[in-house]
Formats: sequence, structure tokens, C-alpha cells
Amino acid sequence: MVDSISHLASALESARSITKEAAAVVSSKLGESSYTQFSQSLDSEQLSTYLNSRNSREVKDAMKRIIATMASGDTSLNVEYFFADVLKNITSNDPKVKRLVYIYLLRFAERDPDLALLSVNSIQKLLNDSDQELRCFAIKALCDIKIQSLIPIMIHSLKKAVTDPSALVRVEVVYGLLKLYRWRTSLDEDEVDFLDTIETLFQDLLCDSEPRVISACIILFQNAYPTKLEWLHGHFRYYCKILKQLDSWSQSALIELLIKYSKTYIQAPTFINPVTNKKQQLSEDCFSFPTSNEIDMDADLFLFLNQLLPLRYSSNPLVIMTCCNAFYQLSTPSKLKDSRFSEALYRVYSISESEGIQTTILQTILFYAHIDITLFSNQFQIFFLLPEDQGEIATFKLKILSALVNEMNVKEVLYELKYYILFSQTEQIILAAVEMLIACANISFELENHIMKWLIKIMESNNLSPNVLDSFVDVIRKLIITNPLRHMKIILKLANVLEAHPDMADNARAGLIWLFGEMTTVEFRICPDILRKLVRSYTIEGVESRNAILLFAAKLLSCEVDKQIEMNGQFNKADSIIAKMYDDIIYLAKFDDEYDVRDRARYISSIFDSEKYQIATLLFQAPKPTTRFKDNNLMSFIQDNEETIGNDIKEYFNYIPWDENVETEEGSDIRKPVDLKDYNRYKKSISSNSFISKNNISRSFAGQNSDSDANISKVNATITSMSDRTVTTTSSTPKYKLQSLDDFFSDVPAKKSSSKPRTMKTIIIEEEDTSSEEEESSSEAEETGTSDDEEETSSSDNDSSDDSI
Repeated sequence: MVDSISHLASALESARSITKEAAAVVSSKLGESSYTQFSQSLDSEQLSTYLNSRNSREVKDAMKRIIATMASGDTSLNVEYFFADVLKNITSNDPKVKRLVYIYLLRFAERDPDLALLSVNSIQKLLNDSDQELRCFAIKALCDIKIQSLIPIMIHSLKKAVTDPSALVRVEVVYGLLKLYRWRTSLDEDEVDFLDTIETLFQDLLCDSEPRVISACIILFQNAYPTKLEWLHGHFRYYCKILKQLDSWSQSALIELLIKYSKTYIQAPTFINPVTNKKQQLSEDCFSFPTSNEIDMDADLFLFLNQLLPLRYSSNPLVIMTCCNAFYQLSTPSKLKDSRFSEALYRVYSISESEGIQTTILQTILFYAHIDITLFSNQFQIFFLLPEDQGEIATFKLKILSALVNEMNVKEVLYELKYYILFSQTEQIILAAVEMLIACANISFELENHIMKWLIKIMESNNLSPNVLDSFVDVIRKLIITNPLRHMKIILKLANVLEAHPDMADNARAGLIWLFGEMTTVEFRICPDILRKLVRSYTIEGVESRNAILLFAAKLLSCEVDKQIEMNGQFNKADSIIAKMYDDIIYLAKFDDEYDVRDRARYISSIFDSEKYQIATLLFQAPKPTTRFKDNNLMSFIQDNEETIGNDIKEYFNYIPWDENVETEEGSDIRKPVDLKDYNRYKKSISSNSFISKNNISRSFAGQNSDSDANISKVNATITSMSDRTVTTTSSTPKYKLQSLDDFFSDVPAKKSSSKPRTMKTIIIEEEDTSSEEEESSSEAEETGTSDDEEETSSSDNDSSDDSI
């Protein structure tokens, strides 16, 4: 009984394993996913058996298991152990297996170069394969195997594939040259003599007529030979014409190369300076004043800029930014506005989901808005903040709004900024919005007063965070310091705020005290009373406020000394109330807990104790620089935004100067187009000679001379005869007659059912045969060069022979 149960259990277990294998086979045939169900459980011995199997499915399962282990970084299976077994399958007829073997070979070829060289012969054989994808894989595998002894074989294979009729193969040749060029850094100087060969092959590929090949060549040009701009002489015009047919990444690279080429080998455009009414060459200085649309430029430069216009519909942000840079470098701001690339910039921003790309585009918009405010002034509302805008994106949007604000839109922009300040939950947005109020206040004196009163009102009524309160005070200081005399009412109101709110944040109180210190040279009368109130609260002030009070007392005493010396010729310290308040503050500061306050008090007291009043005047009454609101100098704009604009953006905004040594000789054209190389003529036709249709006829004569009227007449005659036969045949076929159920199930006589349809079928077959015979005879006559008269005589002889039969 026990034996029977054990036999039954073993039978069930074997059936279970057989069922699993069968399920794996079915899943592999249906979905090519058996490695997730079955091959993951294979051990090393089973993998080695599968790799040496003659069944392509088993080899594929084993290779998937090995590649999956390599990709996941699993160390439980030593995939390098199967190097020899994997390498045997390089001769497999399954393309998928070959791809997997190539992936494995690229990873471990350098560890066992002697064994990897055994596969080179099989890879080289694929260079003559009829499948273009296999030829591409062969070139890719040869160039990716970094074995030094393979360099001559790689170069020989690339030379052979340069003239390949397939564009995909030639593209892979270009990338192979790029890999060899990058590989030169790991070789010795004596081993890089193949660079001249790479340059020769690359210059041949630059003459290719296929845009896909040119796209790859541009990538190689930008990475390997960015300074060899003279190679573009004969290709400049052709590359401009096929610019829109290239890959999007190649488009941006080519535009950058052509910008540098234009700056080097094309004369700078000229325009009429509206200030001097004289002709002037285009330079960076032209962006400081408006220019007209009338600009004289070289015909090739005009061709380049004109071919950029269709690219404004591109979805690649890099292409749009590069086109904007081309108009900025090679033309005037008015031309950039007419090109409508400014609208394309925001379009690609709105469709992009990457925060990094959005930030870069906003930086670009901010730069061009600084160049010409009219580029985005009509669409300023699109830069209002959205609920999902946070961080740098919100900051750059607000900066763009500050650059676009003018008398027409200032009320709407100011309303938005107030809303962000009052209701935003993000402190960074609040700080940026407060900072942008300066641009609105710069529009008019009324707005300046309105903004400062509104800020003071918010300071008194709201419980603001220290950072926000400090930004409020900072904006008020910047607005007042430009013209303090016309803001006396605001200053007196700030004095009341300082007295009524002793619990104000330390940094904000220090800012207001500093402002009163600057007023000592403007309106001296209001300052002593403010200092009197601050002396009483000195011991309860914060560290920054105590430093500000100490500096305020020194400034006030310096002004008092200058006034007494000017009136009496000397300074009497005993009769000065300001000097007594100064002594009290110095006494308290010398015993302060903070060493910074103590040190500051000692060096200030040393100046006045030694009666070096001139030094005190230079130190404490020096004029402060005012805030620069809007500056037309682009470099100053970049310096002001140095913290937010990265090094890549700075380099991108760098204006390339025009070469002043460009000389054009009469009758010479350095950009004369070179002859293109069309390798499509090497392709073999796959059409049959016995099958002739309209499309095949048009294809057969597409490569011949279009001026040959004889060929065209023959084609038209053939098509006409074919259409006539088609009409005759279709007219003789019987029409379908709708039958009832009774007629359908009734017994039909055999003669009626087989007579007419069979004769019609026979007629149709005969006509098709005769037409094919006539077409074959006509095609043979054309190939042998016989004339139309001979063909007519031969056809008449055939007809007479048929009649006789």
C-alpha cells in the first residue's frame, strides 16, 4: 500500500514538472516571456545545456536568463562562466539570439580578448548579409568591442560600409567613427595613426544625400571636430535646405555650428542706426536701442535664417532655444519678434513636464524679455502663477513679470503681486513677490507712495514671519533711499511703527534703524529724537538692532561734529546732547555680551577719542549706491542674476563677436555646393519582370533620364492597353443576382450551373495570359532595343499564326 502511494506521488510530481515545462513552452511561443516563469529556475548546468542546444527556443531562454541576471546585478549566478557557450551562438540564424549574444559580448570581451576574437570572423560575414539590420549590428559589435588588435579590422569594415546602399548602415558607420575617435584617449600616441583615416571617411560622409546620414554626421562633427568649420564651406547651403528634415537633436547641433560658421566666414549685417542715422554693422551694442526691420545681410545668411522659420513648430525645447539664439546672434531684436519664436518658447514650456526644462526656458524668456520688452508684453498674463507653480519656476515667472511691467499693465500686475503676498502659503513666493514690487513702484511716484503705505499697513496689522518682515523693510529702504526728501511722511510713519512695535523682528528693526542713520545727512532734525527713544530700549534690543543703534549714534555724532566745526571752527563735546547719548551707548556696548558689539564699540570710540573727525566723516557719511531697477546692459543683468542663472546659461547668452577680417573676392564663392553622393543607385530591385503595374512601371523609369520621350510614350501605351483589357474583362463578367432562399436551395441543372461561368473564367484566363505574354514580349523588346515597328510586325505574325491554328 505504501509503495503504491509512493509510486503515485512520484508520478504526480513528474506530471507536475512536465506540465510546467509545457506551460513554459506555450508561453514562450505566444508571448516570448518564458524567462520569467521557467528559465529563472534554471541552474548553471541547465543553462549550459540550453546554450548548447540545437533548439533556438532553448538558446533564447538561456540567453534571456543571462541578460536578465546581468541587468539586475544578481551575483548568485556567475554569467562570465558561460562565455564560451554564449560565444558559440554567434552563428545562430535567429536575429534575436544574435542581439543577445552581442550584448553579452560587449560586456565581457575585454576580459577575455583571445576568446572574443573567435567571433570576429562570424561578425564580419554579416557585413555581406542581405538584411540591413544585421549589417548594422555587425558594425556596432565590431566598434563596441574595445580590443586594440581589432582596430585595423574595424577601419577596413568601416571603409567597406561607407558606400553601403542602406542609409541605416551608413548611419552606423558614422557612430562607429565617433566611437573610434573617443577611444583614442585610452591609446598611446603611436597607436592613434588612424585619425587621418577617420577624417577622410568623415569628409566623404558629409557629402551624403541622405538626411539621416547627415544627422549622424552633425553629431560627430560637434563632438569631434567643432573647430573644423572650413569643412562646411561646400555644404552650407545644402545643410540649410535639409535642416527641417534632420533629427531634432541634430538640428540644434547644426544650428550652433552654422552660427559659429556665420560669425567666422560671413560679413556682419548692416543697418541704419536710428540715433545717428548712419549705417552700422551689427554688434552687441545694437540691443541698447530699438532697430528697424531694414537690415542688409548676406544671401547665405538670409537663407539660413529663413530656413529656421519652419522649426518654430518643433516640439523639442532645445531646437526652439537654439533658433532664438541664432536670431539673437545674427540679427536684430525686431527680426526675433517677427520670427515668432518668442511664442514658441512659451509653447514648449507649457507642454514640457520636466521641471529642469521649464526652469531653463523661463531663464531664456527672462533674458529675451530684458533685451526687448515687446517680445512678451502682449502675453504677460501667461506668466501669472498657477497653483502648482513652486520653487524656481514661480520665482522666474515673477521676475519675468517685473521685466514686462509698464504703464499699461502695472495695475493688473500689482493686483496679482498683492494677492500672492497675502494668500500664498509658500514663503519663497511671498519673498519673490515683495521683491518684484520695486519694479511696479518704479513706474510712477504715486505707485511708489501707494506701495510703501500698503507695506506699512501690512506690517502693522499682520503677524509676519521674520524673513517676510525683513523683505518688507528692505523694499521700503530701497524705495526711500533713491529720493529721501520726497518720502518724509513715510519716514515719520516708520518712526512711529518702530516705537509702537517693540516686539518686531530683530532684523526688521535693524533695517529701519539703518534707514534713520542714512537720514542724518539728509534731514538731521528728526534723527536726535529717534536716537533718544532708542537709548532707553538699548538693553532689550536684539544683537543686530544694538549694532544698528551703535552705528546710528556714530553717524549722528559725525554730522554734529561737522556742523559745529563749520560754525565755530571746533567741536565742544561737553555742550552736545548728541555726544552724551553717544557716550551712553558706547558705555553699554563696551560691556555687551556679544563680542561683535564690543569690538565695534571699541574701534568707533577710538576714532572719536583721538579726534580723527575727517576719518569719521569718510566712514560714516559716505554715500550709498542706489538700487538699479532696469539696466540695458546685458552683462550687468547677468551679474545681478548670478545666483539664479547657471554657468551653462551664461555661456549660452554669451554674444559671439563677428570676425572683422572676412574678405570676399569678386568672382569667388567659397560656399559653392559640392557634388552629393547618392548611394541609393546601388540598391537591387526586388520586383519581378513578369509583374507590371502602374507603380512598378513608374519605379522602373524613375532612375532613368526624364527627358527621354520614347520611354514615356511606351509607358503610356502600356498603361492604356492594360486599362483597355481590364475594362473589356470586367464588362464581360456576369453581374451578381440576388436569389431567394427557395432558389438557393432548389436543385439547379448541372449544365446551367457550369456552362457560362466556366466559359467566362476561361476567357478571363486567356486574356490575362495573352496580356502577360504581350507585356513580356514588349519588355523584352525594350531591353534588347527593338523598335515599335518590329514589335507590331511580330504581333501581327502571332495573330496570323493563331488564326491559322
